[in-house]
Amino acid sequence: MRVAAVLGACFVVSHLVTVVVTCAVDGFHWGVTAWLLDGMGFIAGFFFATQCWISSSRKSDDFRNGNTWICVWAFVTLGARLLDTLMLFGVVQWSAVYVTPVGPTLWSNIVSEVIFGNAFTATALIGALMLLAYPQAAEPALTDN
Repeated sequence: MRVAAVLGACFVVSHLVTVVVTCAVDGFHWGVTAWLLDGMGFIAGFFFATQCWISSSRKSDDFRNGNTWICVWAFVTLGARLLDTLMLFGVVQWSAVYVTPVGPTLWSNIVSEVIFGNAFTATALIGALMLLAYPQAAEPALTDN
């Protein structure tokens, strides 16, 4: 789960960079839908990166409810990530959401959304499933000294 937390932090930072690059290169006229979806995705990513970090520092039995929500979020987010990746590469066109970016905007989106976002979601899902299915296996061995 700690790997998911680190990837989540990378996603949050790279997402902010992507917004700056997009605004600098393409301007601020994304449309209300794109701004809202982008903002909601950022807030959700930040929140769940924080939850992954909390999960990584607690016993899995003590954070079972949190791990369940991480699992639900990651599972639902996989669909959004797939759609976003297909739209970034121009496979799916949905002009009401946004126009397929080009140049620096495309590359910054590839780094933040495709590389960090997809890796964050996948590792959070795998980590949460592991902690829910095998809570003892993820605990460090305790020894008396």
